[in-house]
Amino acid sequence: MPQITLKETITKKIDIPLDALLEIVDHLTEAEKECLLSRLQSKPYKFQVFEKDKIESIISDFEAVDLYEQDFLKDLEEGLKKSSLYR
Repeated sequence: MPQITLKETITKKIDIPLDALLEIVDHLTEAEKECLLSRLQSKPYKFQVFEKDKIESIISDFEAVDLYEQDFLKDLEEGLKKSSLYR
């Protein structure tokens, strides 16, 4: 039977914390850093303000998959409330 191979590309947006981005830049070669700097100077990037979700929304997303125990969800909620992002 004839077969065909399809290539599929998956695109997903992810948030990269600034400290992780800086660590990536620190590991670039000098040539790569020069290329990056040149790119930034020629085509400035427009930064967007990070919009955080409500804690209740995050917890409800976890509850919706029905994989987590109530103790975990309670710890998650308390941890989010104590995190620097939500203080």
